[in-house]
Amino acid sequence: MNKYETTKDIPFHIFSNKECTSTPSKPLQAYLRYMYDNHRDDLDYIFRYAQQYTQHGGCYIMTWARWLDRLERDLIKMEEGGK
Repeated sequence: MNKYETTKDIPFHIFSNKECTSTPSKPLQAYLRYMYDNHRDDLDYIFRYAQQYTQHGGCYIMTWARWLDRLERDLIKMEEGGK
């Protein structure tokens, strides 16, 4: 059973960067990898959450394609033992 069944189950403070693409949480890393590989478009809610604070010192303004690229690179880093 997945720990993150709904969007309300993901505490956004668990991400380790403003873009919400990196996390020290292994279950969240596994969830992000699964969703990226199988249901990429359904990650839009995380992208939209990160983008809502661009005018207030939060995330950088990014396109959906750039955010996905950043997520993929961060997932690879986390899987290799980085961040």
